[in-house]
Amino acid sequence: MRDNRVNIGFIRKPHGLRGYVRVEALSDSPDRFRNIERIGVELSDGSREYLKIESCRPEGNSWLMKFLEVDTSEKAERFRSAYIQVSEEDIATLPDDSYYVFEIEGCSVFSTEGELIGIVKEVISMPANDVLVVRMSKGEAMIPVAKNIIVEINPEDSKIIINLIPGLI
Repeated sequence: MRDNRVNIGFIRKPHGLRGYVRVEALSDSPDRFRNIERIGVELSDGSREYLKIESCRPEGNSWLMKFLEVDTSEKAERFRSAYIQVSEEDIATLPDDSYYVFEIEGCSVFSTEGELIGIVKEVISMPANDVLVVRMSKGEAMIPVAKNIIVEINPEDSKIIINLIPGLI
């Protein structure tokens, strides 16, 4: 069963003396931090806490975030290397034919002829396009997410259909 929490940020370290933390956005829409009042935080030991955001502002390529009742660098230190999470219901809506990585990972990959190729192990973001790492019975294949290869992505049925072009696998 899949966890219904989605990582949208990673807390790098405390910032300053007043309890701020430096957050790396893991979302394609990092401005979403401005509109969130309450988040889940998964600590490095795997435990979870729910916190209210007191303030949040961009700084360079990251965000400075302050949680309510965290008012010293010592209190902020416990959140170092923690993930900021929201529930799947609270994730940003994507345009048509766009998917979150968590929706793709674990999907079965089939050829257009119905042959099971394997299961998506991970999605790698590359400059030209994303690549599906597919675990097969005999190793792994890297399948580019390109219009001439991907025929259909159906996360609801956990299924991806591809054109099995020569040399792909």
